Amino acid sequence: MKFGIYLVLIFVFSVLLSAQDRSSPENQPHITPRNQPQSADEDQPNIPKGESSSKDAQINLETNRPAAPVDAGSDDVQEMYPFDPHKAAKDVEVGNFYLKRKNYRAALERFNEALLYKPKDAEATVGLAQTQDKLGLFTPAYQNYRAYLELLPSGPAAKEAQEAVTRLGPKVEAQRQSPELQAIIKEGEAALSQNDFETAYARFAKSLQTLPDDPLINFHLAESLQGMQRLDEARLFYQKSLDLDPHGTHAREARRQISEIRWVLGK
Repeated sequence: MKFGIYLVLIFVFSVLLSAQDRSSPENQPHITPRNQPQSADEDQPNIPKGESSSKDAQINLETNRPAAPVDAGSDDVQEMYPFDPHKAAKDVEVGNFYLKRKNYRAALERFNEALLYKPKDAEATVGLAQTQDKLGLFTPAYQNYRAYLELLPSGPAAKEAQEAVTRLGPKVEAQRQSPELQAIIKEGEAALSQNDFETAYARFAKSLQTLPDDPLINFHLAESLQGMQRLDEARLFYQKSLDLDPHGTHAREARRQISEIRWVLGK
């Protein structure tokens, strides 16, 4: 009898052990899914220690780089300079040094820069005129000698400036009537008639170097700039053409275009 009870107990105990083995995770079937997702570590490139791997933290250096300032000698709108007579005086001093050493290009840059920081500075104006004279830039030199005489009619360089105006006058007039200049103006007019504003701008800008006070060239340059959608610059040259010839043939059109540009720009 006792032996039979022992057999029953052993049988029950073995059944319990068998059930526990079947429920253990280690005894479950191991099936690898076909599209097993990669871990986060496997999805990332090799990144040096201490650097973020987040895409949101990656910065495009080109798009975040600040824009370079516009160059004062370029065709774009010039940067506005603060009034700084001390900086201008230093530029004039260095410009005169270069002028005496016959380094005319360096002197040209310094005198031009001085006039950016202090417009209508008499000493910078006559220094610029003298430098342009030495470089054979007769028309701008003539204009700047005259500008100096307007600023300081009895100034220390007034005698030299007056003599230069007398000397350069015939040369300037000859340049004004030169066939080369007239050909450039005609090319600009032809380009403007074809709405080729870039070519027209290049021709009239070159003509303006010789004839800076010609109202018609200033007007055509304004038209070219307007066609290139450089409206604020166009407005300035329309205004200059008006200042030079307020009752000229194109004066009414210049006023109309100035009004339209101001409306567009909200000025």
